Amino acid sequence: MNRDRIARKLVEVIGRKNVARLQSWVKYMITFKHIYRDGPMMSIGIKTVVFIIDGKTPHGGLSDRLRGLFSIYYYCKQKGYHFKIAWNYPFRLQDYLKPANENWIAEDWELASNRKMVSFRFFNSYSMMNNKEKDYFELLDFRKPIAHVYSNVTLHEELFPVLFNELFVPVETLQHAVERNISKIGGEFYSMSFRFIGLLGDFKDKDSRFNELDDEADKENYIEHCLNAIRNVYNAMSKKRKILVTTDSSLFLVRLDAIPYVYTIPGVVGHMDVDKNSYELHFKTFLDFIMISKAIKCYSYQYGKMYSATKFAKTAALIGGKEYEVMKE
Repeated sequence: MNRDRIARKLVEVIGRKNVARLQSWVKYMITFKHIYRDGPMMSIGIKTVVFIIDGKTPHGGLSDRLRGLFSIYYYCKQKGYHFKIAWNYPFRLQDYLKPANENWIAEDWELASNRKMVSFRFFNSYSMMNNKEKDYFELLDFRKPIAHVYSNVTLHEELFPVLFNELFVPVETLQHAVERNISKIGGEFYSMSFRFIGLLGDFKDKDSRFNELDDEADKENYIEHCLNAIRNVYNAMSKKRKILVTTDSSLFLVRLDAIPYVYTIPGVVGHMDVDKNSYELHFKTFLDFIMISKAIKCYSYQYGKMYSATKFAKTAALIGGKEYEVMKE
C-alpha cells in the first residue's frame, strides 16, 4: 500500500485534521527535534511566519513550493502577521525573484532554532489540507512569536495572480530574458507543456515510478503522440500563432526544431530536487514558468504513463490569469 492510500485510510479512521497533526508531529520528532534548543526569549512585536525551503525534507518542484508559499502568505494576510521566506535550497529564491513591495527575505534571527520562540509546522500533500482553509488555519495557528512552516498546501488558486504580484518581481536578468524571448516569438503565443519524467531516459526524478521505456519504438510512439497534439492545437487555431513548448525532455526538444510554428527556449533541463547546483537549470525553470504565464492559453498534454499530477503549467497559467486546459489521450 502506497503512502497516499495509507493517508486516506488514516483520514477515514481519525479524521483529516488529526492526520495532519500526526504528520507534523512525526516529521518534527524524526527530522527536526534535534535542531531546536532552548534559548533566551526576545520581544519581536507582531508575530512572524517564516516559510522555509532548506532541503531538510523533500519540497517538490517549483509549483509545489510556490503553492505552499502562496497559502502561507494568504494566511499571514488574514491574520495580520509578518511574512518571511527562507528559500535557500538548492538556490536562493531572491536570485531569481526579488521582493516587489515589502522585504520578505528572512533574517538570521528569524531562523534561530529557539524552541521557546518558535513553533514548528509541517504539511505536505499527504495531509490532504488542500482547499481546507478553516482546518488549515486552525492547524497553523501558534502562540509563540515565530512559526517555521514547511508546506505545499494549496489554497485559493484564484488569488495566485494577486499574491504573486504582491510578492515578486523577476530579477533584471530574468526579466530581460523574458522580454528577449517574447520579442523573438514576435507576438501573442500559446503554450504546451509535456512531462515525460524518465520515460525517454533523459530526465532524473526522485520518483522511482517513472522508469525509462525499454523499447525504442515505445519511445517513438510517445513522441509522435506529443507531436500530433501540437499539430492539432495549431490546426485548430482560427488565427495562427506560435506555440511555446516546454518539456522535461531534451530529446523531445530536439525533435521540435523542424516545426516552424513551435518556439522552444534553449537551456539545461532538470529537476531542482535532483540537479541541485546548476544556476542555468534553475534559471531556465523560472524562465519557462514566467513565459507560460504570458501565453494566450496554456495546455498540458498527458498520454499513457506521462506524469498526470504535474501542476507546473497550471500554476504558471494561474499567476498569469490565463486559461488552462489538460489534453489527455
